[in-house]
Amino acid sequence: MTIKVREVELKNNLIGIQLDIHNNGTRKKKMLDIRYYKYPKTPLEREINKERKEAVKKIVANIELKGIDDLYEKGYQTEKDFFEYCDEFIERKAQHSEMRTFKSMLTKLKAFRKKKKLPCSEIDEEFLISFKDYLDSTLNGSTPFNYFKKLKRIIKEATISKYFKTNPALNIKNSKGVSAEKDILTSEEAFLLSMTECSNSNVKRAFLFSCLTGLRFCDVKILKWSNINNENILSIVQVKTKEKVVMPLHENAIKLLGEKGHGKSLVFDLPSHTGCLGILKKWVEKAEIDKHITWHCARHTFATSLIFADVGINMVSSLLGHKDLRQTQIYVRTAELSKTKAINKLPNILAD
Repeated sequence: MTIKVREVELKNNLIGIQLDIHNNGTRKKKMLDIRYYKYPKTPLEREINKERKEAVKKIVANIELKGIDDLYEKGYQTEKDFFEYCDEFIERKAQHSEMRTFKSMLTKLKAFRKKKKLPCSEIDEEFLISFKDYLDSTLNGSTPFNYFKKLKRIIKEATISKYFKTNPALNIKNSKGVSAEKDILTSEEAFLLSMTECSNSNVKRAFLFSCLTGLRFCDVKILKWSNINNENILSIVQVKTKEKVVMPLHENAIKLLGEKGHGKSLVFDLPSHTGCLGILKKWVEKAEIDKHITWHCARHTFATSLIFADVGINMVSSLLGHKDLRQTQIYVRTAELSKTKAINKLPNILAD
């Protein structure tokens, strides 16, 4: 497949983008719903051009990765700026009494994003779980619950309006009062999973590998043999943060890799994110582990395991590829909660 990006001159100093896609002897053209300035005159217009050109690159990369079928699903506007949609939603739908909460939530989302734009296509379950973690680490009481509840309401409405193909927040639990506690696998549960049959061996190996490396699904899915050198050092630029992570692999992680392949070939041949979650759910149920385990729980498990082993927070932050120690602090709190629960299970040995 080859994709050529062509600029089309429009009125009012604007440029449109047409994709010429050649695939297996056929040619298709697609005009993207993206416009930028032919002659940017202000710093804001130059910033808009930069962001929208980056958006075009991401669309092209996504087509090369997933194929062209997604591009031709009619009616979807996945490149819509979610921040802009939130503003529209608050004006149209929010009651006067709840506007302040909606706007405060949006302010937090923008602080988490650290960019002026947020295309709907970049919001998936993993992004939302990370944002929920951010709320838990920076706010107290019921505020994280209330903010995330408002966000879920906006996303539900945006999904109905075809800004999302499926609701990315649908399977994320938002429990009031326990938002700081996360489902993680204990070492015993991780071992139990390794001993339990899974319907897809690649999913099994990749998930356990994530438990030992902290890789997100989006990173483990595109992991190539070229990311692992002959000394079994993993080096990868994270898709989400663009931060580089370098770490030596644990001996168990090395075993999970299997037979070494060619440099550009994938280490794990995985289904879609949704497909993997379905397989993971059945695998966890088969192991009789009564927890809501998503792929991101592997990252939680990796981090809290390091905290339990008294690894310093700076090192944990480095291994996770965090930019801010506040993100890593979440796992310290989770570990402390787990310790408290363990201590509370001790029997009463004193007479009344």
